[in-house]
Order: sequence, then C-alpha cells, then structure tokens
Amino acid sequence: MGETIYLTGHAHIDLSWLWTKGETIHKICPVTFSSVLKLMKKYPILKFCQSSAQIYEWMERYYPEIFEEIKRNVKDGRWEIVGGSWTEHNATIPCGESLIRQYLFGKRYFMKKFGIDVEIAWLPDTFGFCWSLPQILKKCGISFFLTYKLKWQIERMRPPIPFPHYLFWWQSLDGSKILAYHTVGSYNERLDRKYADLIMLAQLEELKKTHGINRLLVLFGHGDHGGGPTEDMMREALKLKEREGYPLIRFSTAKQYFEEILSTIDGKKIPTVNDELYVKTHRGTLTTEAMMKRENRRCEVLLLSAEKFLYIAKRYGFTYPKEGLRRCWKRLLFNQVHDNLDGTSIEAVYLDAATDYKEIRRFISKINHLEAIAKHICTSNRGAKALVVFNSLSWRRKSIVKVPMKEMPEETFCILDQNDVEIPYQIVNEGEEKLIFEADVPAFGYRVYHIMPSEEEKTSFKTDLKVKENRIENTDLEVQVRPELNYAVTVFDKKNRRMVFDPSRGGNILEIYEDKPPDAPDGEPAWNIYLGNRSEPEALKVYIVEDGPVRAKIRIERRFGNSKFIQDVILYAYAQQVDFEIHIDWHENYRFAKICFPLNLSSYWATYEIPYGVIQRYDHSLKEAPPENMELPPRRWGIADTAKWEVSAQKWVDVSSLSSDYGVSLLNDSKYGFSFEQNTLRMSILRGPRRGYRFTPESWADQSEEPRIGIHHIRYAIYPHRGDWRSAGTVRKGFEFNYPLQVVLEDPHDGELPSQHSFIEVSPENVILTAAKEAEDSEDMILRLYEAHGSDTEARIKFDRAPNRVLQTDLMEWDKYLPSVEYEIKGNAIFVPMKPWEIKTLKVQYLSRGDQDFD
Repeated sequence: MGETIYLTGHAHIDLSWLWTKGETIHKICPVTFSSVLKLMKKYPILKFCQSSAQIYEWMERYYPEIFEEIKRNVKDGRWEIVGGSWTEHNATIPCGESLIRQYLFGKRYFMKKFGIDVEIAWLPDTFGFCWSLPQILKKCGISFFLTYKLKWQIERMRPPIPFPHYLFWWQSLDGSKILAYHTVGSYNERLDRKYADLIMLAQLEELKKTHGINRLLVLFGHGDHGGGPTEDMMREALKLKEREGYPLIRFSTAKQYFEEILSTIDGKKIPTVNDELYVKTHRGTLTTEAMMKRENRRCEVLLLSAEKFLYIAKRYGFTYPKEGLRRCWKRLLFNQVHDNLDGTSIEAVYLDAATDYKEIRRFISKINHLEAIAKHICTSNRGAKALVVFNSLSWRRKSIVKVPMKEMPEETFCILDQNDVEIPYQIVNEGEEKLIFEADVPAFGYRVYHIMPSEEEKTSFKTDLKVKENRIENTDLEVQVRPELNYAVTVFDKKNRRMVFDPSRGGNILEIYEDKPPDAPDGEPAWNIYLGNRSEPEALKVYIVEDGPVRAKIRIERRFGNSKFIQDVILYAYAQQVDFEIHIDWHENYRFAKICFPLNLSSYWATYEIPYGVIQRYDHSLKEAPPENMELPPRRWGIADTAKWEVSAQKWVDVSSLSSDYGVSLLNDSKYGFSFEQNTLRMSILRGPRRGYRFTPESWADQSEEPRIGIHHIRYAIYPHRGDWRSAGTVRKGFEFNYPLQVVLEDPHDGELPSQHSFIEVSPENVILTAAKEAEDSEDMILRLYEAHGSDTEARIKFDRAPNRVLQTDLMEWDKYLPSVEYEIKGNAIFVPMKPWEIKTLKVQYLSRGDQDFD
C-alpha cells in the first residue's frame, strides 16, 4: 500500500477546566454527540472516537437517548471507544493503585455496557507519563498508546530539545512494551483546504522522514465546545478521497491504524524508549493547587487502608460496602483528570472537588469497620479501657500514635502493653490536645494497649531525647537550628559520624522566588514556572515548643510579604529521621516557595519514587556526560536531561553517594515537584499563579483566605542512612510516613482474637502489599503487590488463616491477559516468584462462609 492518511473524527473534551463538570454534562457532551451522530447518519463513511468512561456514564444517566444511539454506532463499528480509563488522567501524580483503578473502572464499564475490550490508552492532553505506565497498561489488556504533548516546550528553551519520535515502543522498567503513537499534528485538526494542501502533506512527510513510515493517522474535529467534526470537514475529506495524485484517504478507527502498522512494518525497526515520557513544559502543574495534591494523596491512603480492613471485617458479619467504595473511587478518579489535579482549572472546579474529597472522607469516617473488628478482640486483660492500634501496612512497624485527649477515659493514667511494660507518652497541642506515644504493631494487624488509671499525672519518662537551647538530639541524630545561618538546620548523624547537610549552609532552607511570566497574565502562569529573584525570609522568633519525652520540637516563625510561616523542627525519641512541619498562611501572587537541602555528599543523579517503581534523573545542571551512568534507566546523560529542572516524585526522593556508602532520603506527605542540582535537593511546596488566561476572570491559586484552603500544613522528613535507598529501606519509610496508625478506643470485653495479631504479612522488604480488597465479580480477596528494588525475588505471603486457593490474575481481574498460575499453599503461607519491578495481582479464595471455621 502506498501513502495513506487515516482519518478519525475526534472531539477532545475536558471534563472540567475553564468551566465546571455541569457544563460538560449538560452542554458540551450532548451538543457534541448530537452533532456527531447527525453527521454519521448523513455520512456513513465517518468513523469517530471518544474516550473517558465518565462521559459515557453521564450520558447514560442524563441523556439516555443519546447513549442508546451511541451504543448502536459502537455495535456497527463506526463509533470507536478509546482510552479505557475513567478519565484522561494525570499520569505522574496519582499513585500506582489509582492508575490501575482508572482502567479497572473504565474498561469494566465499557465491557459491561458495550461489550468492548478497549485496547488503546488515550492521553493526548496529559503533561507527562511515569515510566511504570506501560506495565500497568499491558496488564490491563492495553497494547497501544496515543499522546501528543511530548514535543511541546516553553518558547524560551534555547535551543529547543524536541522529543525525537512519533511511532515507538514504550518500555516500562519491568520490560513491558506497548506501541505508542505521538500524533504528528494535534488531537483536533481542522480539516480544511489549507490544512489538506499544506499541513497534512507536511505531516506525512515528517513521519516518512523520521521513521520511513508512509501511513499517517489524523484526528480531526473541534474539541470541547466546538462540537467535533463538521460537515465542511467531511466535504473536504471526500474531495481529497477523489483527488488524483493525493495520498489514499481512509476513514478509519485508531485501532485499525495501530493494527495495520503492526502487521505491515517490521516492529524491530520501530525505536524503543525505555524511560519516562517527560513533557518539557507545564512543570508548575506539579505544585499548583496544593489542596488538590494533598487531598488526592489523603484520599488514596484512606481508601486503600479502609479496603484492607473492610475485607477482614467481613469475617465477623460486616457487609463489605462495595458500591459505596466504588462511588468514592469514582469521585477520586474524576478529580485526577489532567486539568483538575494539575491545578489549571477555575476556582469553581475546585469548589466541586473539595465537596468530592469531603464526601470520601465522610464515607470512610462513617463505616466503623475497625470498630467491628475491635469488638472481637479480647481487651479485658486489665479491666480498663483499651487502645486498639491498627497497622494497614504489610510489615511490623514502630510508629507514632495520636489520640485526641477528649477521647481519653481518665485524666491521669498510664499506658501498658500486653506484657505490663509501661509506654512513654506525651500530651501535645496540635490545635487540640493529643496523646502521642510510639506503638509497635504487627504486619497488617493490630495491637492492644491498656489505659490504666493512675493516682498522679506522669510527667517524666526516661528516653534518649535531649533538648538544650537550639539543639535537640537522640541516640542517632543531633539537630541544631543555627542563628548564623538564618536558623537553617544542621543534622549530625552520630552513628555514621558525618554531617548530613553542607555545614556552611545547613538545610531546611525556606526559599521564596519570583515566579511571574514576562508578559503576565499571558504565559500560562498556572502551568509554567518562571523563576526569578530568590529570597530567604528572616526569622522573627525561635523557641522550644516541646521537650520530650516522646518528641522535641523547635519552632521558627518567619514572614514574607503578606504571608506567615511557622516551621517546626521535630525529633522523636529513638528516631532515625528528622521530621519537619510547616504551616503557611499564604497570600502571595506570582511567587514560588521551595524548601532547600544542600547535601554533604556528591552524586550525578537522584532517585525518585514513581507509581509502582522508581526512576533516576541526572543533575539538571550538568553540561556534559559524567564519568558514571545511572542505572534506572540504564543510559548515558543526554542534552534533554538539562530540561528536567522540575520533576515529579511520589512519597520520597533519595540522593546517595556514588559509592553507595551513604545517602539522604527526603520523605513527604503531599508534594510532587522536586529538583536536584549541584548536590542540592529542593522540594516545591507552594505557588501563587494567576489562573487561566488574560480573558478569564482574575483569580489566584493557593491563597489562604479561601475557606477550602486555609492554612497550608505540610509534613516532610529527612532520613539519613548508611548505604543506598535499597539497603536503607526508604521505600517502607515512605509508606510509613504517609499511612498513619489508626486507633479505636474500646471498652474491656472478651473476644476470640488475641491482644496482638497479624492478618497478612509479606516479606522480604522489597515486596510491598499495596492493596487488599474484595474482587469485582466475587467475594474473593484481591491482593496487589509489587517488587520495589529491581531484584528477582520470592515473596512470602503469610496468612493468619490458610486460603483454599491462590491464583494469579490480571489487573482487570478477568484472568485474561496473564498466564494462569496457581500457587501451592504451605501451611498458612504461599511463595510467589516475582521479577524485578513486577506488579503482581493475586486472587485469594476461601471456602464459602458456611464451610469456614472462624473459631
């Protein structure tokens, strides 16, 4: 076949952006789809594609006549469903499990309503893609990927560094591959005479020049309020079809294009990209709208933690709220649509989002699943009230517990474990009085602590904390707040006998940058970063807030412009990390706040957690290839690495020395934008950009006067360690920092469960259990694990009660995209071989409730 242009009608629809979802539901979608369906009747040759299961569900619910007509055209092969996801989502900020749920919910909806197994991921307007995404897509039954913005970059980048490919194999860190197509033109081309005579032919030539491929896929039509393909476009296309000497015109589906590329071109000649897909612009979206980032992280944690213990609660007659959880997940997944989570929408969109997040929190707070389990735990050993502490992570951990004092049954008390050992505690003020103590809790389980009446208040416990003026220390770390460094922090690692930060600068440095486009309000300030002059706000007050025995805290108060900052430097007894909290009353326009850590070690790259994996990125200030290459991915430095001066991460970033003898991990609870240059690590915390464009009403992001925002509260920690991030257990540290222990206050009573118990334990430490839930189509348990260090591993999964069968399944739970494997049950455990970076899904089957012995 000669030169061929494949034409597919398309309307890119932002589910909300410069308008709310109500306008999308009741105006954009019905108007667009009515127009497309009318055009399809007149021109039966037209093929049209549309993504996003959320859109189809809206049509099904509110415009059933349109929905039914869409179904008829899908059945006839003329309306193509693409994407497979619930929304056209952000692909760097959601956690790995959120990305899976996008396709679990989306593909299952399309299969149920249309009988279609969607095979094309469709994210043309998303601003970058994590390296682990091909594995997720492949195990969801998706073989193809379409995008567009990889060639975008800010105009001031000189020289430009374009993405080099249009057709390529995109390889994940585990080796999974999908065929990717970067459209040569946009995802909504205007098919008129000028475009046909000049632009479309030039695009075909560009594809031929780059890849030697003479087949071009063109997506034509107007997006959003434009209504999709028009009759004028169809007339022009039909003329082209008859024009002598013009490339062959085919009205086609996107899937037909991908399949014909595969069937006619040697796949070995298509280049492979074994890396993330980084978009060299819109970097500000990793930080803009801090509320969205914080609430997304919090709600992910709430839902995943709840699902785990909800499945356990089923043992005791508790009804698993499958439909309620689905509604919560759909709210979360909707707000992960690229413009919402990225922070580039209007204020009204974020008011709707705030409602969604509060509804998720409200649902989780009302289900009382932990209380249902606690009723079956023996808490009567001491005849006093008990604190039942739950751990949702799959390993034993020691972490801090916080209990509001208003819930405590006694004014004076002591806390005992099951061995009558008295536990040190402290009463602190965090807006309200809270009791804090360190609990030692089994893997995916609980432990009971007893609250015993005491004749007098305990005021002194002996721990390893020491407090003196501007210094706090424990056995492992000495932390000082340095007046001569504008109250930056120095940390001395006692065990390894070294300073953690550059002694001449310290760390935890608050920096405020100008961040204003030269042509503001143009320049898309909510999307893009324009760093200018830097300031370090002066300290106004420095004082000790808490002096142990569980934790010590030094507070630094600062002011900049109209904003106030309270920085807390925190050290817990026996802790191997320094915790930080910052409260910001933010009222700045065109400013960018960062926290800076100049490190006392040398490296050419940093390691960043991404969804279900990690990635390394070179120091962006390098001008040439360093003498050593990073391993993740294994490649030399290239000029494109200089463009990665603001990059994404999930719960942690690590910088370890080139010899891997020492390193420093930065943990966080809600931040996603980071940079690394000249051994200095920075975390982006707040921006103050103008939203939208010159023509949109003036509105500013992240301002504390907005009730839904208020005072920004950000937690992070520095974890210095011997060895690299693997040997230091940084992956687990990141989970522990984000998944708090949960507490139920329980009366004394008998129960069949002991005072401490583990329901499931997973080892070794490089295998992480991220999800445990009820299966979509049965009452079986679904476990999701991933290998987190890049090593061939045999995972040991120990159950408290032996299952009947354990089988491998795919991410869709369809037993369709992976080989069937059943694992031998040895006692109460199974042993699961896992390849480097592998995401593994297990279906755990127990006997029916009537056949089980729950005694």
